[in-house]
Amino acid sequence: MFACLALAAPLIPATAHAAPLTAPLLPASGLVLSVQPEMGTLSTTQLNCEPAGGLHRNAEMACDQLLPVEGDFRRLEETGAMCTMELNPTKATLRGKWRSKRIDFQQVFSNPCVLRAYTGKVFDF
Repeated sequence: MFACLALAAPLIPATAHAAPLTAPLLPASGLVLSVQPEMGTLSTTQLNCEPAGGLHRNAEMACDQLLPVEGDFRRLEETGAMCTMELNPTKATLRGKWRSKRIDFQQVFSNPCVLRAYTGKVFDF
């Protein structure tokens, strides 16, 4: 009887070792951006960086611009765009987490075109 059990043992498949569970890759930075022109509608979106994503339509380009300035859109270089002198004060807000620090930036631009000229793709959503 023991001989039968010894022969049957090799026929039982070995149990595969389970791979260790890993947490999903979370973005290093998660931001909520909003644009509020005085004469216009509030627009808001979410931007994640490292890896780029979220609801922002230009997420990869926006993250590429924010990485060298550590998430501080006020340090972005002007794009050189030509804008009219229309007065439509437009508030840009960026809140959330940039890597390990909390950020909360706001700035008012004279109109939406000037906002885009100074912030590139970051507020182009």
